[in-house]
Amino acid sequence: MASDQNTDLFAHRIPKVHASEANRSIYHFNAGADLETIIKTANENAPYLAGLVEKWPNIIDLLRTKSPEKIYQELLNTPAPDIGYEELKREIRHQKQQVHLLCALCDLAGVWTWHKVTEAMSDFADHVMALLINAVAAEMGFKPDRDRGPVPGLFVLALGKYGARELNYSSDIDLIVFYDPDYLKLPDMNRAERLLIRFIKKLMRGFDEITHDGYVFRTDLRLRPDPRSNSVAVSTITAERYYETLGQNWERAAMIKARYCGGDPLAADDFVKNILTPFIWRRSLDYAAISDIHSIKRQIQGEAKPEDISAPGHDLKLGIGGIREIEFYAQVQQLILGGRHKQLRCPRTVDALEQLADASYVDRETAVQLTDDYALLRGLEHRIQMFKDEQTHIWPDDKNDRLNMLALHGGENLLGLESELEDIFTRIHTTYTNLFPGEEDLSSPLGSLVFTGVEPEGPTLETLSKYGFVRGSEVWRQMADWLGGRIRATRTPRARELLTNLAPRIIDYCGTTNEPDLAFFTFADFLTKLNAGVTLFSMFESKPEALKELIQILVLAPPLSQILSDQPSLIDAMIEPDFLMQKGSQDRQVYLRLIDDRGDFEAAMNIVRRAVHEDQFSLTAGLLKTQNLQKAGVRFTEIAIAAIHALMPVAVTETERLFGPISGQFAILGFGKLGGREMSLGSDLDIVLVYQKDAKSAETHEKQVDKFNKLTRRIITALSTTTEAGTLYEVDMALRPSGRSGPLAVDLPIFEKYYHENAWTWEFMALSRARVVYATSPEFEDYVTQTVGQIVTAKDFETKLAADIVDMHTRLARDKPSKGFWDLKGKLGGLRDIEFIAQYLVLKHKFNSEEKSTLSMLSTARDLSYLSAEDAAQLLRITDHYHALVQVLNLSASGLYVSERFSHSFKKLLCETSASSTFQVLEAALAKDAEIVSEIFEKIIVEEI
Repeated sequence: MASDQNTDLFAHRIPKVHASEANRSIYHFNAGADLETIIKTANENAPYLAGLVEKWPNIIDLLRTKSPEKIYQELLNTPAPDIGYEELKREIRHQKQQVHLLCALCDLAGVWTWHKVTEAMSDFADHVMALLINAVAAEMGFKPDRDRGPVPGLFVLALGKYGARELNYSSDIDLIVFYDPDYLKLPDMNRAERLLIRFIKKLMRGFDEITHDGYVFRTDLRLRPDPRSNSVAVSTITAERYYETLGQNWERAAMIKARYCGGDPLAADDFVKNILTPFIWRRSLDYAAISDIHSIKRQIQGEAKPEDISAPGHDLKLGIGGIREIEFYAQVQQLILGGRHKQLRCPRTVDALEQLADASYVDRETAVQLTDDYALLRGLEHRIQMFKDEQTHIWPDDKNDRLNMLALHGGENLLGLESELEDIFTRIHTTYTNLFPGEEDLSSPLGSLVFTGVEPEGPTLETLSKYGFVRGSEVWRQMADWLGGRIRATRTPRARELLTNLAPRIIDYCGTTNEPDLAFFTFADFLTKLNAGVTLFSMFESKPEALKELIQILVLAPPLSQILSDQPSLIDAMIEPDFLMQKGSQDRQVYLRLIDDRGDFEAAMNIVRRAVHEDQFSLTAGLLKTQNLQKAGVRFTEIAIAAIHALMPVAVTETERLFGPISGQFAILGFGKLGGREMSLGSDLDIVLVYQKDAKSAETHEKQVDKFNKLTRRIITALSTTTEAGTLYEVDMALRPSGRSGPLAVDLPIFEKYYHENAWTWEFMALSRARVVYATSPEFEDYVTQTVGQIVTAKDFETKLAADIVDMHTRLARDKPSKGFWDLKGKLGGLRDIEFIAQYLVLKHKFNSEEKSTLSMLSTARDLSYLSAEDAAQLLRITDHYHALVQVLNLSASGLYVSERFSHSFKKLLCETSASSTFQVLEAALAKDAEIVSEIFEKIIVEEI
């Protein structure tokens, strides 16, 4: 074990090895003390190496008499190429351990530079690839071709550090397996892809299956085109189509290091020349493409504070000022310049830096400094990995482990080394952030936000965690899907470029909601439903406050997601000065004036839908800020009535165009929430069309009736059909006489007769809330209103009314029980019970309430002394409170009836709506109110039986 005051064991003979020394002469071990010192250091400071020293003493013996290069070549000459697959797996694992030990000892002694070590590891991987391809192909009965190898048409490309021949001790090997169907020669060509998948899986098991003898390399096939859609065997046809349409710039950067490493060399050469090279290297790039390439760099944390950079626990690869920043520094410039300058197409980072300096794109001093820093970090990365053969890049937190690293490095002072590391991190990061100065940072003040690659990086997950995201990996994957063009809104390059710039804002705005996961996935639900994204993303880029407002609204009102995705132009309204002004007015012609004079039916439906949705959206946004919730029902109802008034004339025109003129008059009766002016977002329209035939018409009775039925169908279509502008309302006409078994349109005399002779008590209760919402003339509106009022007040129920209501109440409680505490309508003591009380009083005492609302009925009953002032005060207060809460529930938690499923933000909104100090206080108050309603129901109705 080393100590932080230990003298440098190797300073007397091991020169500092930097990248600039890659071509120096080879050092050799002395036969004596030097080798023993290196072995002692390995044994004491790296458990993995200690195990290899014990298991493979032959390597030590060989080093006493032979050069490392000769030993390495002899290792690669075994095993015999014709042994079976299972025996081969064992042999190559043993071989890997010996190569590891040889490379480690040469590395620790400075006999091999980091270049030489990584090349040796990469060449060994190529050697294993060739052996395994031959063995698996033979075992599966594939017929080899002299020029194309064991599996004609199939080839493997190496990417990443393997592609650049810079493998670490414990690197994954990044691979893509392609096949050219024109050259395949398989035993069963009808099952070609299935056979290739079996072949590839068996090939990968040869590398990464952990056996008694360990493993060779972990493999990663996820860099293939669209890995979630495509199998591990990707045809060159599929690849070409993908790279031409959806290939991203980060994939171009990854492909800079791509090279052939096994399989059919001719197919590989053809693919690289004709598909991959044009994809990676483009002679001309527009501004958008250059900006998107820059984004690869801009997603990494820009400004670093001194406290962000501390050696213990720092990630040498992905952390601030780490290896990845040097690699990206070179790659983004290669992507921009390499299309015109072939000398820049270097797979190895240090070679690219040298070529950039030679071409004067990077000053020489910067290139040399980055090269030296890269060499030191790669060397330390090796020591971290040879410690326990783990794929990690993190400088340890534990001091003993750090002292082990110091000894393996050959250092003399831990504090000095770590101080030097921190200076290097700062220097690299400064150089990196100064690349493309003046551009907007795509990271976050809290850290990096990198949404490229096939899996989230640690620093990005840390940043998401700082924002409060619990499902950070899912957030990353969703964002990566968007940026990869996997949703309709991001299919175009321009849309992906815009969203790349918006990504940090989306994360930041979701983070400020206090429920980041809910905010993000609600926004995701909206985004994935969009058909296109460029226009909307452009607006968000120019007006980010609209994006922030949208996210805040969607968190509290998820049902708006569908409306907005159907009609994203609604979001334009968010930037209007009067956006939060309450919509809905007594002007019933407001939408009618928007319709073209030509009266085109479909165009009118779209115009009205867009106008209604905009007003509903604006009204909803205001309600979420708890603006006048008590009046929301009236406003939503007036919007619906204005829509009816706009669409009735075009429905009539369309019906008459198809079937001839309509004689007589008609009116639309609104029942339920429409009649009582108590609608909310998502409310249905309960309507009945009543008509009066024209006695002077020459048409037969049947003909007139048929036209009114056809008109009714056209009205239903106008109000409920889904068009390109979305859905307006669901229409329910079940409250007409005889319900769904009766005609759609009802002759007014038949309507009267039905109620006088056949109607049930519940139908009278429903009728007590009915009012005319549209009529062909004011006179007919007055006539229908009087008719309905007379029907309601004419019925003599005697003692039957209370019994019927109690029976109905009992059956509803049994057949449609409350869905939970927050089912404010259906629970005992809820809104339905209050409505029953109000309707009972109207029918018993035979009076009409002009407004038809529950509040109006109760107020009128109080004024007429049919309801005590005390009971009225309680019922009016509770009804008002229930209505306000129902508005919020329908906006934010439609279908949720138990508070365990409510978000924190929603609970807070409910408390604000009720002026309650806590959610517990609110629920206690509601429980008490339900008891009060039940007591009044018992006293007024049940006790009357």
